[in-house]
Amino acid sequence: MKRQNAFTLIELLMTIAVATILVSVAIPGLQEFKKNSRQRNATNELVSAMRVARNTAITTNSRVTVCASRDGNTCQLTNWSQGWIAFVDENSDRVLDANETVLRRGTGSQQLTISSGQFQSFFVYRPNGRVMNASLAGNSGQFTICDDRGNEHAKAIRLDLSGRARAVDVYAGEQGMDGVVVQVACPIMQ
Repeated sequence: MKRQNAFTLIELLMTIAVATILVSVAIPGLQEFKKNSRQRNATNELVSAMRVARNTAITTNSRVTVCASRDGNTCQLTNWSQGWIAFVDENSDRVLDANETVLRRGTGSQQLTISSGQFQSFFVYRPNGRVMNASLAGNSGQFTICDDRGNEHAKAIRLDLSGRARAVDVYAGEQGMDGVVVQVACPIMQ
């Protein structure tokens, strides 16, 4: 009589139980990883656009506008979460004209809130690399990148007086170049 090799019902049930436990532990970690990645990508994309805009303004001795944009073709009074564009603004009117060069387009993210108290919907890099908003005095500020996890997991982008952009971890209580601890207030997301 030949002996047959197979799993018993108890072995099969134990294997399923162990697999269920492993999956239930892995899924929350995977979702956290996904949220961190989305937030980090949006932060890096906006910082990259700021750096390209600043470098272009300095090297071409021109003004470069960075503004919020839903469609990637026009500046709009919208949330930075919808997207943004950076372009060489030859006539300094904060309107992307046909002859002006687009440097970067950002797509934004529906799962994130990107906001700035100092730069509501636009800012302009001057030829000296410094930034300004609607007034000449508005030359430094902060962007806050939040998701549904709130203030503890927020990211920030600081624009210092020289116009340099730097990503900052808010939850680490990191200080900006001016010595001020970064403060955020994330809106409640639905």
